[in-house]
Formats: sequence, structure tokens, C-alpha cells
Amino acid sequence: MCGKSPGPEQGLGAAIAERICTSGPMAFSEFMSLALYHPEHGYYASGRAAIGKQGDFFTSVSTGAVFGEVLAGQFLEMRKHIGGDFLLVEQGANNGQLALDVFDALEAAGRSYVSYAIVEPFPALEQKQRETLAGKPVQWFRSLDELPEFRGVHFSNELFDALPVDLVRSDGTAWHELRVGLGAGGFEWVAGGKADCDYPVRAAGYTTEIRRGGEEIFRSLAGKMKAGFVLAVDYGMSLESLLAPHRTEGTLSCYQAHRRDANPLEAPGEKDITAHVDFTSLIAAAESEGFSVAGLTDQHHFLVGAAAEMLRAMDGLPPSPESRKKLRALQTLLHPESMGTQFQMLVLARGLDSPVMLSGLQFARRPA
Repeated sequence: MCGKSPGPEQGLGAAIAERICTSGPMAFSEFMSLALYHPEHGYYASGRAAIGKQGDFFTSVSTGAVFGEVLAGQFLEMRKHIGGDFLLVEQGANNGQLALDVFDALEAAGRSYVSYAIVEPFPALEQKQRETLAGKPVQWFRSLDELPEFRGVHFSNELFDALPVDLVRSDGTAWHELRVGLGAGGFEWVAGGKADCDYPVRAAGYTTEIRRGGEEIFRSLAGKMKAGFVLAVDYGMSLESLLAPHRTEGTLSCYQAHRRDANPLEAPGEKDITAHVDFTSLIAAAESEGFSVAGLTDQHHFLVGAAAEMLRAMDGLPPSPESRKKLRALQTLLHPESMGTQFQMLVLARGLDSPVMLSGLQFARRPA
């Protein structure tokens, strides 16, 4: 209800409420963007996002340095296929820990000369990354458009799942948007107009998400990458699976202190808001900008292939605390009932003379 904003008198909730009172109910993508990326109060932009045991959720990086070590080996293999100058570009680097793990692995392999860039629009996160990567030869850019033209790899870990989504609900014959309004009890869902959506219609009440941010990323990348690969690590599935008849409430979820809830309108800026990636639409967006699909598989099969050389090097050696720790971390990353199948690895190629087979794709099994 206008005139009485939800939550604290000052802060993000009040700012969103004022905007709704002024302009009317807002698209959920706008609400989610403010909740995650408001420069002062947003969950990510403010640096509030916390990963790991003491944080709000786990990622593959939380298991230890082995994830970065395996990726570093795959990047070096990619470099052989690209040739010439080589730049690693990470986007969505959070606190910089994955970059540090990759750097340490490259230095251990005697390849510390690889150039590294981080695309980071938020000063609070850039400061965290600079502290984590102190002394490392990293360049920071506010956006993809600020990058120089390059040959190399653009990679991200859980970038696309954090791009804002709109919510749509079927009435049995068409899709309609769900918007965020303001009632006596705070933020609430209100019906919007007919959605710009070409999904097949589902039963009345069926709710799902539409995410459009990938197009802008691939459009910017296409203008900068002369030749190379894109590696996107994220959780998600095909559009057909996302729209399966049983998935009536979509995939939108929130995380705080390792507790999951389904109320993204509560406490904006204080918790993560995320939804599964629609890899069908993501691939279509990439192909429309001239990228080709080199492979798509789950994390289990990708890491088994990409880590094969590392595992062979460990085979036959006396077990040590370090090797046991590394194997435990790999088991977590590969586990078929958790990270191994929840996360997908999409590899795109651009400007290469011929198709290539990367180690990480040699056992590829395309997800449903």
C-alpha cells in the first residue's frame, strides 16, 4: 500500500516501494535486478553475497582449488587450438577465488604468462577481487564492451543463472506476465498483460520464467572475440525439460544461510535469487551472434575428461594428504546426485579453422 513501504524505512525495500507507487507494478526482472544489482543495497553488487560453509550457498569453487586446476588445464588445451596471443576473460568472478585457483595451477604448470582479465561492473566486488588476487597480473574492465579485441577464452561460473528473469503464468490458452505490486502486507504478485512469449501453452496456473540477458552478453562478445571459446558453467536444462508438465511452479528459488525458500519478494537485497538456465534459448542466442556449439555436457562427464591427465599423473604415487584432499574434492564435483549432474558445461567456439575435440568433451553426454 502506497504511503507505507515494506521493510525498513530506509533501504532497498523502501526504494522499490516508492518506485511502484510512482510508476505502478513492475516487471519481476526489474525487481530481481534491483534486489541483486542495486549499487548500494543489491545482494551481489554490494558485496554481500557469501559463498561456502559460512555463506548462503555452495558452488564448485567451494570444494577447493581442484576445480580451478582442472579448468586451467582445459584452458591451456584451448590455447593450442586458438594460437597467437591468448587472453583469459572471466565474468562473474565474485571474490576472485576461482581466478586465484586458475592462476596457481597455471604457475605450477610453468604457464604464468597467460594474460587474465576480469569483467566486473561493481566496485565492491572488484575490491574483493583485488584483495584476493594481490600481486597477480590481472586487468579489470567494467563491461565486455571495454575489452580490447582478443583471441582467447571467455568463461563464467554461475553467471547466467543470476541474470534477471520475468515470470509468466498460463491461463490455459496464453501466457500472461506476473508483476510485482504493493499491498497492505508488502510486495505481492499482480497479474500483468499478455506476455511476449512463444512457449507452448501449458495448463492454467502453470508458472515459469523467461530470461533474456544472454543475448546482450553474446552480442558484446561477438564484437570483441576474434577467435576462441566460451565456457559457461551453470545449472539448468533444455527448454523442453524446463516446461515439463510436472514443473508447474518453475525453478525460481532464493538462498540465504544455506536455506532455500520460494519467496523472492521478501527481504530484497538480503538473499540470492536465481532460476535454472534454459540452455536451449542460451544456445540460440549464441548462435545468432556467430558462435557454434562445440559441446554441452554435465559437469561429471566434462571433469572426468578434462581431469584425465591430472589423474594419470597421480596414479601409482603414494597417497598424501594433498592427493587425498584433491580426490575428495573431485568426488564432490563429480557426484551424480548433486553437482555432477546439476551443473552443465556449455562450450562455444568462434573463428576457428575447424571443429576441435577438447578433453572435457570426449565423454560428453548432452543433458535432457
